[in-house]
Amino acid sequence: MKESTGSPPFGTAAVPTLSWDRSVPRNLVHRKSIAEVLLTDGHALGEGRYLLAAQWSRSHTTFRPGSGDRHDPLLIAETLRQGCLYLCQRFLGVPMSSRAVIKTIGFRLDPATEPVVGYGATDVTCRATVHDVRRVEGLAHPVALSLRLELAVGDAEFGSAEGRARILTEDEYRGLRGARAGALPPPGEDIRRLAPAAVSASASGGVMVARDGTGSLRVAPADLRHPLFFDHPSDHIPGMVLLEAARQAVCLTSGDTSGRLTGCRMTAAQFTDWDPPAYVACEPAEEGWEFDVTQGGAVTASGVLWWEPVPDN
Repeated sequence: MKESTGSPPFGTAAVPTLSWDRSVPRNLVHRKSIAEVLLTDGHALGEGRYLLAAQWSRSHTTFRPGSGDRHDPLLIAETLRQGCLYLCQRFLGVPMSSRAVIKTIGFRLDPATEPVVGYGATDVTCRATVHDVRRVEGLAHPVALSLRLELAVGDAEFGSAEGRARILTEDEYRGLRGARAGALPPPGEDIRRLAPAAVSASASGGVMVARDGTGSLRVAPADLRHPLFFDHPSDHIPGMVLLEAARQAVCLTSGDTSGRLTGCRMTAAQFTDWDPPAYVACEPAEEGWEFDVTQGGAVTASGVLWWEPVPDN
C-alpha cells in the first residue's frame, strides 16, 4: 500500500462528521485511565486514509515563559501513538492482544499556527494516512506499517507527525523480550534528582533524568506512575519517556529552560530496558540538537530535536 498523495487540504473536501463528545474505548489505545485517552472518534475514508478526532485537555498543558499558553508539543507524539493503536485494532484487524512496537516516531509543529489554550479543551482534527504496510501469508492483519498525521484545529493546519510500528503477537513479543518480558523497574535508588525548573518541567514528577556520580545524564523518571508517561506498567522504558528525557537533556546542556520543542525524530534500534542504567546525551547539530540513548555501551535510540529559543524581551 502506498502513501496517498494529493489529498485536499483541511476544510475543502466533504468528509464525515467527527465527534468530540466522548473518548474512544480506552482498550483501543492501550490506556488504563479514561482521562489519558486523547482520541474521540475515527472514520475510514478509503485507500489507506482515515479521519481522526482528538481532544487535548487543559490539564496536559505546560505554561513556560514565552509559551503563549500553548499545549505541550509531546501531545502530538502521543496522539500519533494512540492513533496507530486505534487504527490497527478498529480498522485493520489487529487483535487487541497484539503488541505494537515503535520503530520510528517524530513530528513537526508550526508555532505560528498552533492552537492557543482557551477556556476548554482543544478539538484537534487529524488526517491520517497508513502506508508502507507489510503483510505475511496466512495473517489477515499487517505486521508492520507507517502512519502519517496532519493536524488541524478548525481549518488551520499546525503540524504533522509520522512513525512506523511493528505488530507482534503476544507470543512473539515474549519470545523477543525473553527473560525481560514483564520486567519491572528496579527499586528506588539514591540518585541526585534535578529540580523541575532545571529541565522546564511543571512538577517534580515530570523530571525524567538524573545526574550520576560522573555528571552524566541518566534516564531516571522521578514518578513511575506519572499519568501521561506511565498510565500502565511497561517492561521497558517507553519511547515517550525517551523523547522527554532528550528534551530535558537539551535544557541542561544548552542552559535554555525557556526554549520550546517544535519537532523531533527518533529511531529505536532496540528496547531500552530498565537495567542496566540508560544514559542520554545531546549536542548541537547543523539543524536542531542530536541525541543518543545508550545502555550497556550500545545505542538503543537516537534522533534529533528541533528547538525554538524564546527571544529576550
